[in-house]
Amino acid sequence: MAARIGARHLSSYIVHIPKANIYRFGDSDSARPVLTGVDWTVREGESWAVVGSGAGEKTALLETLLGNTRISPPPPAGPLPSLSLNSRSINEAVCLVSFAHRPRASGGAFYDYTARYGAVREEDRLTLRQSMFLEESGLIRDSIKSFIVDRSAIGHEQEDAILRAEKGRRFEELVDKLGLKDLLDLPLVALSNGQTRRARIVKALLEQPDILLLDEPLTGLDFKTRPTLFHLLHSVHVSNNPRIIMGLRLQDPVPEWISHIALVQDGRVKTGEKTTILQELNDSRAKESSRSTSPVHIPGLEAKAKVLVDMQNVNVRYHERHVLKDINWTIRSGDRWHLQGANGSGKTTLLSVLTGDHPQSYTQRGPTSALTLFGSARRAHATAYLRTRIGVVSPELYNAWPRARDMSVWEAVATGFEGGFVPLGPRGLGTGLGASGKLSAHERAWREERVWEVLRGLGPHTWGGGGVPTGGETMEEFALRPFAALPAGVQSVVLLMRALVGRPPLVLLDEVWAGMDDGMVRAARAYLRDGVGIGEEQAVVVVSHWDDEVPWGVEDGVKRFRLEGCVGT
Repeated sequence: MAARIGARHLSSYIVHIPKANIYRFGDSDSARPVLTGVDWTVREGESWAVVGSGAGEKTALLETLLGNTRISPPPPAGPLPSLSLNSRSINEAVCLVSFAHRPRASGGAFYDYTARYGAVREEDRLTLRQSMFLEESGLIRDSIKSFIVDRSAIGHEQEDAILRAEKGRRFEELVDKLGLKDLLDLPLVALSNGQTRRARIVKALLEQPDILLLDEPLTGLDFKTRPTLFHLLHSVHVSNNPRIIMGLRLQDPVPEWISHIALVQDGRVKTGEKTTILQELNDSRAKESSRSTSPVHIPGLEAKAKVLVDMQNVNVRYHERHVLKDINWTIRSGDRWHLQGANGSGKTTLLSVLTGDHPQSYTQRGPTSALTLFGSARRAHATAYLRTRIGVVSPELYNAWPRARDMSVWEAVATGFEGGFVPLGPRGLGTGLGASGKLSAHERAWREERVWEVLRGLGPHTWGGGGVPTGGETMEEFALRPFAALPAGVQSVVLLMRALVGRPPLVLLDEVWAGMDDGMVRAARAYLRDGVGIGEEQAVVVVSHWDDEVPWGVEDGVKRFRLEGCVGT
């Protein structure tokens, strides 16, 4: 009887981690824990969000539910007691989908992210619909079996047909609710980041886990889609098919239906009802915002500012499908632009035209359209030259970045001088674009000092201890760390350093904060604003769905360019 009561008690706990520390596997209890004093219980009927930094702590708490970290002391029935009562494995029962970045191709080598603009490889022709039905494994679920009254009377082929039909019905319902129906037969690589994130949610739901962990689902998602996604997730959660636990950044809005929050900050987890936790968080934010910031002088407002980019009636189309239509946009030195637009409106395509990566950037020439980059038509510039003139941070660049070799932080930052993906020349400082294939002594000295400058401006000592402990390492030791071994948020900071190191005339910051923790974001915003990270003569385009993610405000002269239905305003 006592055993039955205990089992019933456990079944009411979705998550149960009572007063424990969380460690990386291989670390002893004497090592510094990833999270300290975790006391977290999720009961049936509650709706939880894990709120905190994106560089490791928040994600570490979610990954603990997958068994990817060590809990000490371990909970008697594991961190997911209700799952211990059935026969499903953790890999079947729990699914984690992280949205800080689009999933990379397997392996660590560089892949050409510009392929999405032409879809020329065979694998690039894979459509969204096809990608959802590549595998039929894992479709047999108890919830679906319940539709079958007498399995013995039904052959395996008939059963498989029923399962496929049920999956198809669920698929049509989900893509309709998330606005993906008209995109099903487009190549997967042609989708925007926000559209791809919605598709990943659909795919995860089709796998029918018991618990679905969504880490940063709002990253890169436009305003119109957020209420639709929240409504869908709520309906799925209350039906327990599956239960949803969301990971949110500190700046993300918390859905109304969330009842409880686990706040992850500075290595500790505070849990409680949403109203209580949010009030404490708002009080803390009020203290931060009380520190005034003086406006930044923007010389781009002056009449003599140099024109860096000039678009006149620029169009990009694939057969009958218009992606950009009659775009007119001028970017001058010193400008600060906020590029806005819904998912799929063409923002990434517009940036690819700016950088000269898009094949149709060559075709924008009179009499009806024209594209001028740094005073000349696109065809007048070698791609290698443009990469030295434009610093880029983007989800595409992050996902394509090579991780197969033992590239150091120093080498990754130094590739920004020439915009490549492989360190070249002594100390990885490059070879220059001249015929000699080597740098002058003056240029080499300048480049070396610039790497140290960005490391001093954005290195771990500026993050305020948030997110990723560095064990007291020096800046020199950090510079030698392998890039591939860094957490996602630290990799994002290093790629921001790379975009800034060469002081290019134009800097494009697309979802620049993805994966960074709060301390990293504060340090990067201050560095960009203080006139050291970005000089007054440089132009910046920030792509974000959030006004408060732009380091500069209206008082600093920020301008807005919005894409709506492939047309710019």
